[in-house]
Amino acid sequence: MRFRSRSLSLFQLPSPMAEVPRPRNPLPSPAQTPDQSRAAHELWLVLHLPKFMLDSLGGAIAALRSRSPPPATQRFPVRLAAGSQSIAVVDLQHGGKVVCACDTAAAAAGIAPGMALNSALALLPGLQVLARDERRERELLQTLAEWALRFTSRVSLEPPDAVLLEVRGSLRLFGGARSLCAQLRAQLRAVGLEPQLALTPTPLGSLWMARAGKTGAIRHSSYLASRLADLPIRCTRWPARSLEMLATMGVRTIGDCLRLPRDGFARRFGPRMLDMLDRVVGRQPDPRDNFVSRERFAAGRDLEPEIADTARLDAVFAPLLGELCAFLRKRRCSVQALELRLVHREASPTRLHLRFVEPLADADRIAKLLRERLARVVLPEPVRALRLRSGPLVESRETPSDLFAAARRRSGAGVPQLIERLQARLGADAVYGLCLIPEHRPESAWRVAEPGEKGPGEKGPCLISAGTKMRHGPFSPRPLWLLAEPQQLDGVEQPRFEGVLELEEGPERIESGWWDGHDVARDYHVARNPAGVRFWVFRERRPPGRWFLHGVFG
Repeated sequence: MRFRSRSLSLFQLPSPMAEVPRPRNPLPSPAQTPDQSRAAHELWLVLHLPKFMLDSLGGAIAALRSRSPPPATQRFPVRLAAGSQSIAVVDLQHGGKVVCACDTAAAAAGIAPGMALNSALALLPGLQVLARDERRERELLQTLAEWALRFTSRVSLEPPDAVLLEVRGSLRLFGGARSLCAQLRAQLRAVGLEPQLALTPTPLGSLWMARAGKTGAIRHSSYLASRLADLPIRCTRWPARSLEMLATMGVRTIGDCLRLPRDGFARRFGPRMLDMLDRVVGRQPDPRDNFVSRERFAAGRDLEPEIADTARLDAVFAPLLGELCAFLRKRRCSVQALELRLVHREASPTRLHLRFVEPLADADRIAKLLRERLARVVLPEPVRALRLRSGPLVESRETPSDLFAAARRRSGAGVPQLIERLQARLGADAVYGLCLIPEHRPESAWRVAEPGEKGPGEKGPCLISAGTKMRHGPFSPRPLWLLAEPQQLDGVEQPRFEGVLELEEGPERIESGWWDGHDVARDYHVARNPAGVRFWVFRERRPPGRWFLHGVFG
């Protein structure tokens, strides 16, 4: 299919030799929608990693998190002598027979992505082959996005190898576009990354320029069509079949695509590709999802010499806990769980999990709990490194402090600390709480729960006071001690337990549980034996009408 040179163009593309006049007062035209007007005031900077597979296998992730350059020996997981070996990456999930990426030394020897691994090994018998790790690739991209939040609040992921930053409002803070790009490039190079940077008013425009290796900045959308015209169409990453059809038609650049008739282009290649062309030159809005950082504190210390005594680990924990609390104060957050990992040389790491009754950000309180837990730990080997990681962050809630210490004691403010210390000393399984459940059957009206956990429909944690009669509306009091299984009593008309029981209160009828197959029909009474002990007994309403003991009052 041929297209005449005077056919209707997709966009009005100025001649490359013609100078595009810069508008003196750029205002949105009446035909522009509000989204288009807003997009005209955006500037998108892209950080594209051409060697993201290799970068993810190096030390860039840890370096970005610590914001310090990685040691030279951590550039790759396997220690390499400089210049002695070349590296190639293969995808084991797809057979591992094709090279996915290679470093500069391997490329100089003629190895390229897409080459068969046997052919690459024939060119370089000493080629070092690494397996692709998609999990680390995603982790690298997310870490890069978290790091980019230092420069702008609007960051968007473009998997698998790019991060987009909307930097219109950040240019003044960093001395302009050229200074900002220089800072980004210098800091990323310091951690071993070589990014491709591009700046345009549209996300796709920046992304396609960076993929094509064309660095630079386009500040006004009126220049987009002319400046993007020379980009090869492979930077769009359209389906291979579509790229082959376009190449057969003689269309090899973005400018060639823009000159094609819109209707014919949409019929042949679908509206999605036409929509991408509209978005790349700013004719259609291109909304992006903002990246939201799931922040958790993570830090570690390498110990030299190794420590074999848990009592000597306090001095190492102190700076880590200080960093944790500074991290939390900066974000006005707290944590309710911590994971501590003690790394050994040969044995598996020793893991300690701390869970607090309430969210906290107090270093002294955390240190006391750590000492209690470590006192019960038997180390299989000396500790050579520590790793501390927090659970999800919880927004801190400031509570007013009482004026007098006695008022604090009466309010129960020290109960959470007591529970945490008991759990650290005795174990989490030895200390637990009870929650009430809205259920008439006594054996199903409670459950074991974490201390401080709220029951269904409760406004606060369930607290039971010894010696207090707990009444539920007009019903009779409940005993503090409930038997695990009701005990059958002697007697037919009058129950007996250590003598004939005298019925004092009741009956309270409970019929419930038909929906789960454990239905009951009982008449409960408060009874007293000759010794004065009060019991909670019931009689079955169904034949044979036996008596059972279910609880004992204090």
